[in-house]
Amino acid sequence: MNDSNDKLYFDTVKKDRGTYFIEYKPPIPSYRYANLQLVFPNSAIPSFVAEAMEKELKLWIAQYPIPLMVSAFDSKGDLYNLLDVRESNFLMGYFDKSKKVILLFWHTLKDGELPDDALNPTHLKTVYADIPFATSQELQLKSKKRKKQIYIGWLIVFCWAVIVPVIVAFLDYVSPVWVQALILIYSLLKAIEKALELLGKTKKSRKQIEKEADDLKMRHHHYHCEQNPEGFNRLKLENFERWGREKIQEEAKSLKQKEKII
Repeated sequence: MNDSNDKLYFDTVKKDRGTYFIEYKPPIPSYRYANLQLVFPNSAIPSFVAEAMEKELKLWIAQYPIPLMVSAFDSKGDLYNLLDVRESNFLMGYFDKSKKVILLFWHTLKDGELPDDALNPTHLKTVYADIPFATSQELQLKSKKRKKQIYIGWLIVFCWAVIVPVIVAFLDYVSPVWVQALILIYSLLKAIEKALELLGKTKKSRKQIEKEADDLKMRHHHYHCEQNPEGFNRLKLENFERWGREKIQEEAKSLKQKEKII
């Protein structure tokens, strides 16, 4: 049974809006507000972004009446600069005391200016009844279970890599050499297989193989990059921007596919 005072960690809700996608994150423990991020895979003018932020804030607070902070990001994952159309890049809002009017603020608010609705775990469970969550106790138990599994796994590796070869050594006088060699090779292979499984490297995907090849090329050219630090810095910036764009495009594509299935 979950303690009403236990810390709650809710899942993130993602939606596709066509020209942008959104990620709604309920408040983490001790925070008074939730977070909403709008991500634009393609370019958008600041006024459109700001209006979309205001529209989404009203929609999400109407559905989940918890104070909310909204921000927007471009295709590179950078925060949208809205200072030409609004007084800040961040939008915050919440219901007034009557619970009928949504107050909007184009600037960040201090904790003392926000309602404390998000600090009540029991209230959060009611508000976010349709969003899965885990308690801090459940996460701790899951972590302990995982650590125990890892411990047992490495114990198995030790048995295959150490204990079995020792036993083979004792069989020196009762078993043919080829049998001893076969057992030894088998035990070492099992130890390696289990170790790779624990390290999450049992099977490499094509993407992982390609990434390793890219990493090898990067290491090969490392010396030359050091000789031209200015060019190297430009290359890093270009790569970060490209990776950010690719990640955002993949996220947008994934959300569109999910929306079609639903």
